[in-house]
Amino acid sequence: MSKHRTVCFFAADISGDRLAADLARAIRDRHPDIALLGAGGSAMAAAGVDVRVHITHLSFTGVLDALRLLRELRRLFRWGMQMVLETQPDLVVLIDAEVVSLPFATWLWRRGIPVLFYFPPQTWLWGRWRMPLIVPLIKRVLSAFPAEAELYRRSGADTVWTGHPLRDLVQVKEDASSALRAIGLDPARPLVALMPGSRRSEIQRLSPPILGAARLMRAQKPELQFVLPLASETLRPEVEAQLARFPLRDLVVYRPDSYAVLSQAQVVIQSSGTATLETALLGIPSVITYRLRPIEYLFASWFMCVDYIGMANILLGDMVQPELFQKHVDAEHLAAEAWSLLTDDVRRRRIIGRLAQLRDLLGPPGAVERAAAAVVELLPEPQVIAAEAYATPLADIVASQDAVGA
Repeated sequence: MSKHRTVCFFAADISGDRLAADLARAIRDRHPDIALLGAGGSAMAAAGVDVRVHITHLSFTGVLDALRLLRELRRLFRWGMQMVLETQPDLVVLIDAEVVSLPFATWLWRRGIPVLFYFPPQTWLWGRWRMPLIVPLIKRVLSAFPAEAELYRRSGADTVWTGHPLRDLVQVKEDASSALRAIGLDPARPLVALMPGSRRSEIQRLSPPILGAARLMRAQKPELQFVLPLASETLRPEVEAQLARFPLRDLVVYRPDSYAVLSQAQVVIQSSGTATLETALLGIPSVITYRLRPIEYLFASWFMCVDYIGMANILLGDMVQPELFQKHVDAEHLAAEAWSLLTDDVRRRRIIGRLAQLRDLLGPPGAVERAAAAVVELLPEPQVIAAEAYATPLADIVASQDAVGA
């Protein structure tokens, strides 16, 4: 009888959950004998991962938000630790969310459990001084960006540049007009997409100015219609709470299952994050915005190694998509930039032309497949063991909480 090789995934936010799901699906399709389990959310579960700790509902950003949720995070950490001790996986894959993944990597390293980072801590964007602290913890790094891969490689990490999975995933194969009608939108009317973020704190901070900007734009052009795609259904209550405070006519909130609806937006107003790369790959001019607490802004300004906050701008090395940050994040500024992107044909064509260069910067097709191969490469060869071995119970689980947290 063969003993299953086991990969354990940890994804602490919604975007990480989606990345882990795509990676898990690629592993499962090629190696159905590999057991996949972990901590994550609904996307991982749909991809066939045995999700034993549900964590993405916390939806936090930064250290201060993590402190606010410290008791809940501590409890989930203990569950994650217990899961690892019970299952003894051959490899743990940590995805993004470095506030969670770095402490967990340290715990795993102390116990000799191999760790692979998929979308590792973004030291190439901020805090390069952390590199000597991170590299010893990891068995391998899978990087989506060539500059990041080179930085990790120079620091001594076993690094594989996979390219970015969005290069393949951001495609429109459905009929866009039908997709618009299916959620109650009119294909003949101009569409503006509003994307305040995939975390509750982002929605709370950015929804008021984004919705305010949309109302100003609609006052200028009443035929505008708006769409707000939900990164997760768990975010709907927070979005609806914001809409109750700042109502907007002709707005549809929906949970996307493809890029068909979003591809028809003429302009997007959005939070900085993974979604900015998705809209850029769709060739949509967008206003990128973000707002931090003052102390977080001070910290970021000290350690940022790049000039922009939008990934498309970082990769293109230019302010292609306009960015509004901190004190400029208000309805008037956002509306002015979005209106310009909507009505200035020369500016629109220039932006769309630059965005067309982006796909080639994300590497060749097949990023997820390369990542899956790099994960499987670290696993031991399948073992054949005697059938009677399966009658032997697993080692006793560590009983005390102190032993788990040690």
